Order: sequence, then structure tokens, then C-alpha cells
Amino acid sequence: MQSWQFAAHLEATRRARLESATAFAAIAAQIARSMRVLCTHPDLCDEATGYQRLVACISVDPELFDLFFNAVGGYRGSYYTSQEAGGRANAQLLELVAPALLAFKTHAELPSSQAASSLNAKSAKIWLAEVGKGFCPNCEGEWTTPQDGMADILNGRWEHGAEPKAKYGRKAPRFTKLRVLGGFVDQHSNEYVATAKRERAKHIHEYGWS
Repeated sequence: MQSWQFAAHLEATRRARLESATAFAAIAAQIARSMRVLCTHPDLCDEATGYQRLVACISVDPELFDLFFNAVGGYRGSYYTSQEAGGRANAQLLELVAPALLAFKTHAELPSSQAASSLNAKSAKIWLAEVGKGFCPNCEGEWTTPQDGMADILNGRWEHGAEPKAKYGRKAPRFTKLRVLGGFVDQHSNEYVATAKRERAKHIHEYGWS
């Protein structure tokens, strides 16, 4: 990995923690161990009839959120290293949290086998909870579009991008809610990937955001 540092306007102890060499496996295990499941919902695909996914929201401690989303060894840090490394981190965390999400609530319109296939799908993912994308008050998002392009993360790539995604990706938000979005699957476990997310790994690698 190239240099991964944080701007001086972030508090010094936070910078030191985020720049430490915490392994993603340890971050993922801590999330699975300490998370609180807030809600789960079935979500129909707008682009393909008969496909739906399980969407869940979990809460974690703000410092753990910070490590997960912003640290050099965290989720986006993995994608920064390579699309493949990001994919492995994503799959590792989903495998750890899936049992608790599936046990939280049964949805009559989404059979348990289909919900499991959704969380096991290649396009299943985890991200922060964005404002306007929730299903209920429990999963109402925390992140909103930043009002400036000031960089929090300095890694030689994201802070130089002119794309709107790069302006988001160079930020280091610290919240408490993470949203798990299963892949869209039908009753036979066939998967459909939404058009806008077919280059998700590439976008996070290049810009820090998708």
C-alpha cells in the first residue's frame, strides 16, 4: 500500500489510531461480536422482476465504525489496495454477520433460503447508512453529501480526483450505522446486479466511494 495518512485538521489521537496497522480480520470480528441489529427489510429490484434482496442496518461504536470505514487496514483501505483485496474483506465481514441478520426477523415475502442466498451473493455489500435510503426510523441514514471538497484522507489518489465520488471518498466520516445490502436474487438463487453497481469495486478503488 502507498502512504495512507490523515489531514492535520483531524484530532491527533484519532489520526494515530486510524494510521495503525490494525488488520481487517480483527475489525470484522469486533463488528460481528459487538454489533446491534436494528432492522431487516426485503427490497424488490427496480430493474429485474422477481429479484429481491435482504437489507439490514446495524449499529456499532463510533470508534469501531471509524476503524472499519477509514483506517488504513479497514474496508475502504482494502479496496484501495486492490479491487480483489476489497472483495475479500467484504466477503469476510458478510460471512461473519450473516447469521445474526438472518436470525433477526422472518419476512413472509422473502423466504429464509432466498434471504440467505441474497447475503451470500457476490454483489452483497456493506456500507455506511446514507440519508434518504432507509426503510424505517431505525435505519434512517446518518451520512449526507459533504459541502466542501477538503480532504481528510491523504493517500495519493482519492484527494486528487475530480470526480464527485472522489470528493466523497476523501472524507473520513465517523458515525454508528452500517447498512448491509444483500445481492438481488430470485427464488432459484440466480443473481442480478444493478446497473449502477456493476463497477462498485473499481469505483471504491479509484475514488474511495461508490
